[in-house]
Amino acid sequence: MKTPTISSAASPIQVGSFFLETLTTGMYENPFDCVREYIQNSFDALRDAVATQVLKEEDARIAITLSTRGKLHSFSIKDNGTGIPAEKAFTTLVSLGASRKNPQQHAGFRGIGRLAGIAYCSKLRFTTKFAGEAQGTVVEFDCGLLRGYFSPGATPVDVRDVVSKAVSTSVFDDTLGEHYTQVDLMNLVNLGEEFVDLEKLLPYLEQVSPVEYRADFAHADQIRAHAVGQGEPLPTVQIEVRHRKDRLPINKAYRNSYSTSKKNLYSKLHSVKVFSNKDLGWFGWVGLSNFPGEILDPTVAGVRFRAKNIQIGNFELIEAIAEELTPQGSDRRLMPWAVGEIFITNTQVVPNARRDGFEDNKAWRALRKDVKQEVVKLVIKLARSSSGVRSLIKRLAEALARQKARLPASKIVPALKVDIETEVGKSLKILNDPDKVLGADPKEVSALAAGFKDVLERLNQLPVEEPPPVEVSGDEEQDAEQQDEDETSVDAEEVEEETVDTQAEAEETQNSDPWNHGVLAQVFIVLQAELGEVEARRLMSLIFSRAQQNGFA
Repeated sequence: MKTPTISSAASPIQVGSFFLETLTTGMYENPFDCVREYIQNSFDALRDAVATQVLKEEDARIAITLSTRGKLHSFSIKDNGTGIPAEKAFTTLVSLGASRKNPQQHAGFRGIGRLAGIAYCSKLRFTTKFAGEAQGTVVEFDCGLLRGYFSPGATPVDVRDVVSKAVSTSVFDDTLGEHYTQVDLMNLVNLGEEFVDLEKLLPYLEQVSPVEYRADFAHADQIRAHAVGQGEPLPTVQIEVRHRKDRLPINKAYRNSYSTSKKNLYSKLHSVKVFSNKDLGWFGWVGLSNFPGEILDPTVAGVRFRAKNIQIGNFELIEAIAEELTPQGSDRRLMPWAVGEIFITNTQVVPNARRDGFEDNKAWRALRKDVKQEVVKLVIKLARSSSGVRSLIKRLAEALARQKARLPASKIVPALKVDIETEVGKSLKILNDPDKVLGADPKEVSALAAGFKDVLERLNQLPVEEPPPVEVSGDEEQDAEQQDEDETSVDAEEVEEETVDTQAEAEETQNSDPWNHGVLAQVFIVLQAELGEVEARRLMSLIFSRAQQNGFA
């Protein structure tokens, strides 16, 4: 390899070596975000290859290889995208913040992500070959030397002089017709050693990568169809992790059921609710379930934001939005009860340099406000009402069992028929009210409704049993008629007197009520209207008695 000449002598402006620290160790809080940057670059190269017909979409691949020799670990990521032309390869790979990518088409566009590996390995090597060329290019960074220039107490040196000393390049012949870019992080150091830990690497890749849903995720087709309906099909790529003899495909971690903070209770997705706002530039989905508690899987808990189908930040973004709804910010704790995704299509909503959030601008604020109204408030409502909805469904199932048991085998008396019809009607009215059964399993709701309708159908098929007629003799019938006449005469004479007595008694009773004045009087009026006078008086007596015991009456 040869060392290129990159001089700072021609310019009086010095960009110090500590600038590199900002772009590497100082850029990302999570070391694995370095991995995401290389996936993002490979993803862009693959999309370019498909767009220019160098590659068929179904043939696009990213291969991640983990290797260990003794105590030395290495991490490699390779894509079969367009590659970089030999004449531009070196300049492209050593330039700082000078990307020529189009932010409307590409996931990455700042030209700094490729340097992320400097913080985590001894040597960072790029190998690339452009489609149709017979030569490839290798660019290698001496990361140990680079880190020395921005270690505490180091003398500042112009970054161009640093790169000149720490970077080497070479070319090689390759006539096989391949096109690719490969990034090797050789001899991992510090937190970079975690990159070969499958228990940490795989969950991270499942969260952030632009990959397909698991084959057994029941709602994947609906989500994909929703994206197509928005004119924004979800871009995906096949990613495989290779470790020794294992070949591990990466898919999004969404499943149909999740363990929760409530022991032995699982959050079971029965459907998804989709959202969209083309004017503001977003669409998404939230899984609907029984919402028993906080989902414990950190790879999916909480609705996630994605741009170009790559995750931006994590669940903390949606929690920060929910926190604004109350002075105490208590609603943020309900966000991990749900799963879902928000896909950003508005090109004015731009991920920040760390990709843990979005640049604060007018477009992001408008989108954020809409998501708060449409998604966050729904999740809160579903989480808070979930216990009541579960209890309601349980009571309706018990009611259905009772009504089935009340159906006789042959005939039915009119009073029982009316009573069953009334109770079934009430249950069906509840089941047909979307607000009352919001969050309940639609299949369970449909099954209950069908059960109550079946009760009505069986009820209407039963013949009604009329009461037997009462037989009376001629003398008895004549005596009865005479008695009716006498009673009618007495009733007519006494009705006015009785009415007056009843009114007087009611007035006397009302005036004697201890709750006849003030707020309690208003409470009595409401209870009487809703429950009837007898029940209202019983409750008011109880309320007044308790008030006396506690010294309020």
